[in-house]
Amino acid sequence: MNRHSVLDVAIDDLSDAELSNLLDGWLNSAAPAKVIVTPNPEFLLAARRDAGFRDALNRADLSLPDGVGLRFAVAALTDGRLMRRHTGVDTLEEIAILCTRSGKELILLGGESGVAEAAARSLAAEIPGLAVRGIDPGRVEPETFATERRMDELDRAAVVAVGLGQGKQERVMEILRTCAPANLPDLRILIGVGGAFDMIAGTKRRAPRIARRVGLEWLWRLAIEPSRWRRIFSAFPVFPAVVIFDTLRHRRFLRATRATIPEIIRQIQGL
Repeated sequence: MNRHSVLDVAIDDLSDAELSNLLDGWLNSAAPAKVIVTPNPEFLLAARRDAGFRDALNRADLSLPDGVGLRFAVAALTDGRLMRRHTGVDTLEEIAILCTRSGKELILLGGESGVAEAAARSLAAEIPGLAVRGIDPGRVEPETFATERRMDELDRAAVVAVGLGQGKQERVMEILRTCAPANLPDLRILIGVGGAFDMIAGTKRRAPRIARRVGLEWLWRLAIEPSRWRRIFSAFPVFPAVVIFDTLRHRRFLRATRATIPEIIRQIQGL
């Protein structure tokens, strides 16, 4: 596993096999709960404005790149390459498979009303034998989240996938990690998954495989959800502009250009 720093946020790079082995080890260990974040370009832009959010991302035990823009940013801003990115949907499905093999319970927490429950039913149908529950927490205030009732809802869970949106889900995960030793002794993994529940439940269609391979998920999301244009605009073109400015500031624009062009070609080729 390699770790890169992009705009002062840690990004981990590991293969599918390395990720599966790491998750399986955490799931079956007696170690304290681990936190996984899944940053994309929007996260990194938010982290530039909010030092607290940036620090929360960097305190995570694992930072999985979810967004093709991070591939190009790593090439432009570091001397390395990002070999693999891991979407929240794909990672959550891998965790579900590992939970089934180990006899562990998975909880999906968050999303719009009824979506977590629908996603849980979808995963259970896809992966026979999976112990999974969806919980709609209603309105969430992270600072008052860890009530006795909440702890009872999450009791026995080995993994809690949190889909509360950027920032809020990271705060909730840190609170749960703090509470885990005394209140959630079985908890091993916390992962922030953003809108993954919608994709798994089928309430929102995931981009076709070819669009995912060439990095055009953002265009698909814009087509099916035009109301997201402000968020998509922050990822493209604002994020590339920030990266370019940073290369100029560090006097590495030409080097960044030479490193990024091959990555763009590989992405278009689906490599």
